[in-house]
Amino acid sequence: MALGVDDSLANWMVVRRMLLLNEQAAARRAGKKVKTKSAKELMDEERALLDPGARRVENGSQRAAARDDNRIRLADLIRRLDDLRKEPPSQVVRQEQMVAATRTTTEISIEFKSWAPVQGLVVRNRNLAESDRYAFEFKDGSTFSIIDKWSNKSTTIWGDPHVDTSDQEGNRNGEFSDLKSSDSHTTLMLEDGTRVTFTAKDNGIIEQVDIFKGSQHIKALGAGSKEWSEEGGLFASSVRDDASSALSLTPMGDAVYAGGDGNDWFDVSGRLVWGQTTGLKPSYSPSGIFSMQIKQTTEQMLFYSRIDRQA
Repeated sequence: MALGVDDSLANWMVVRRMLLLNEQAAARRAGKKVKTKSAKELMDEERALLDPGARRVENGSQRAAARDDNRIRLADLIRRLDDLRKEPPSQVVRQEQMVAATRTTTEISIEFKSWAPVQGLVVRNRNLAESDRYAFEFKDGSTFSIIDKWSNKSTTIWGDPHVDTSDQEGNRNGEFSDLKSSDSHTTLMLEDGTRVTFTAKDNGIIEQVDIFKGSQHIKALGAGSKEWSEEGGLFASSVRDDASSALSLTPMGDAVYAGGDGNDWFDVSGRLVWGQTTGLKPSYSPSGIFSMQIKQTTEQMLFYSRIDRQA
């Protein structure tokens, strides 16, 4: 329950008297002479504080009166506190705003690729070899790609080893371990009669790649070979005319056959093993390949702001 006005004044007077008595006791402990005021003197002082227009205590000195005038009067303080209690509570007005924005970015890349005519097999550099229809690219010691120049579709053998066909999502569209006859050799037979045999365990990386076409043979080393070195790996050797003898020393192992749109692979019974036919079967060698890739990215952004304003 809230205190009434009379109760509040009484409480203020009690507090004031306690403060005066405490000051007097402290002065006596310090060895000072303290004048003890009577109850009437204390009441007169309290009445003067409560009523600024009341007459000063008659026996008070002019100095004391001046000092009292410079103090904040207790009555004024009480009235101010009462006024504050009557004022309505302050209000905080909150303004919130949320804005959504969308940004779309489109990237377009255009590539034109033409291949020079090739007779048999050629080695262009340590990373690239070619036949008339196919390009063979060693990107690093564990990544080897076969590109069909007619369709511009590719098949990449990478890792331990995985199979990645360029017209399917993701980069793991098959595994050498999908074929069960051999754990060490896998052969890809191409549509122009070229044979590409990988020496690689089903859970290992490429050790060697042998490419045969007619009487020609290219031997390339992968990072899994004991003979591997940065200088002597990949297509470090030139084309040899030893296909007849090298074929007898290179097991065929598991075999799949190219078909479909250039990078689909079938077993000997015609069952699709890797790949997905996404275009027409290529039937001729184009003079060049024009390709365009479009990548579109959409970003959604949400902006939130809040302002608190004192009303």
